[in-house]
Amino acid sequence: MGNRPMMHRGTTPDSGQAYYRHLERGFDDLAPTYDKDIAANEVTIRMRKIFRKALLEAFHPGRRVIEIGCGTGIDALWLAEQGIDVVATDISQGMVDRVTEKARAMALGSKLICRKLAAKDVGLLGQEFGSESFDGAYSHAGALNMEPELARVPAQLRPLLRETSPFVCSVINRTSLFEVLFYLGVLRPRKAFRRLGNPVPIPISRSGPLQRYVVPSRFYTPSETRRLFEAHFVLTRLQAMELFLPPANLTREYSFLKPIFAPLEALETQLSTRRPWNEWGHHTIFVFRRRELPPADVKYLRTEFTSPTQAGIKET
Repeated sequence: MGNRPMMHRGTTPDSGQAYYRHLERGFDDLAPTYDKDIAANEVTIRMRKIFRKALLEAFHPGRRVIEIGCGTGIDALWLAEQGIDVVATDISQGMVDRVTEKARAMALGSKLICRKLAAKDVGLLGQEFGSESFDGAYSHAGALNMEPELARVPAQLRPLLRETSPFVCSVINRTSLFEVLFYLGVLRPRKAFRRLGNPVPIPISRSGPLQRYVVPSRFYTPSETRRLFEAHFVLTRLQAMELFLPPANLTREYSFLKPIFAPLEALETQLSTRRPWNEWGHHTIFVFRRRELPPADVKYLRTEFTSPTQAGIKET
């Protein structure tokens, strides 16, 4: 990271180009250690298994999909191994470079294409691949929570997808049942309800110097997320993750008390897709499908694209 100054709570930009530069710099710095510091987290691994089950139900070999916020490509590479073509996007060039290196080492270059692109600009892929050229899209691990212009994403994404194509995403919930009960139990009420305010500064890493590098993140109730997407997508499934189990920032507690959490894990498996429980997880998995619009409405939902070069898309 050199002598780059850390940006602490209260000093981080929460919108505009300064925010995107801050986000990009942080994840560029995190890229070399992401797989060790973040992806190896025991809770994160469990969540990824649940999310991948939703991906396999939505996508099939031979199809082509988009990933928004690919990180170091853990899910994109895995899908490519399943025979699914992936166009993986991320705002961080460092992350995109890591994905490219991994794909080359795994001989998956023909199945995986990487582009440096912010979530709000995902529609610019249409300049390269054309409209309705993808069979689906997905986003995991709170990448959408770090996009301050999330309301732009549905209109950007819909023209890229073919009829009734799915969009699978996990979004960090505004209210976590486990966090509320846990932090109230240890007499930390402020932390129990911290996500009710927006935006909330969240460290991009839980270890090393990057735990001081915070990014303003926004949290949404399932109803809020559905409303953001409903003009362009229809919600078909809602599932809670980390409903009765600790989130990733409490991995130590989860590992230490794992036998105690075993029956709660079984209970979560039973209730995670049932109302009202599916709205109370730390993360929420949404499965949308592209909404079919009356012809008269289509013209109002088209996005004006600049060229990929003007938008800063870099081929990798």
